Amino acid sequence: MDLKNSINTDLRFDQFIVLFLIGSIVSVSNIFSQHKPIYAQEIQTIKTFEKIYLPPINPIVFVGSSSIRLWKNIEKKFDKYKVINKGLGGAQVKDIIRYSDQLIFDYNPSQIVLYIGENDLKYPVNTSDSIFEDTKKLIKMIRKKLPEVPIVYISIKPSPAGDSYKDKMIQTNKLMKEYIENESNMTFVDVYKDMLTSDGGYRPELFASDKLHMKPEGYRIWQRILKPYLLKNQH
Repeated sequence: MDLKNSINTDLRFDQFIVLFLIGSIVSVSNIFSQHKPIYAQEIQTIKTFEKIYLPPINPIVFVGSSSIRLWKNIEKKFDKYKVINKGLGGAQVKDIIRYSDQLIFDYNPSQIVLYIGENDLKYPVNTSDSIFEDTKKLIKMIRKKLPEVPIVYISIKPSPAGDSYKDKMIQTNKLMKEYIENESNMTFVDVYKDMLTSDGGYRPELFASDKLHMKPEGYRIWQRILKPYLLKNQH
């Protein structure tokens, strides 16, 4: 082999090594990104935003799944209170537990409003008992760090989309109500009955086209029921 061919061969080999290394790095990066915890990016976005727009001090934290996340202009709806919205669309109870520091404890809240468990219902592996136990785990975490902070638990709402697991929903609400009634500084707020017709049917006018998420009419019911339980003089 002459010198020229030898140099070309060496160059091609070096290029192959570089491409191989780049490919390996990309593959490893993809593996890590695929295993990145769900909501990690959303949590990071929230925290980045709050470096620019500081949250209120000792707010009432509304935390939970999409029924909280999609509550538009919640700060204006409760304008006489210091309210912040920390909902995560699609979140199960375990997700709120995982990010409890970022969603709850970082704010040193004066009060906590929880709406959790609805997304858990649709998975057959989750029973009313397991959802109840997971919710108790979260509440006990809150109690350990914030023993005096009032907690308001919103019952799981009825929806046409959730009809197939209606019995599981009713039982979960029952378990939570019985538990909370025996705890101090905690309130069970029942939105279930007010979102049904007088004969127990669904009210389609309260729901969006997916028959799961609420229209403003649904949120007005929540707002009316919740207001008496929120801490006064928070503005």
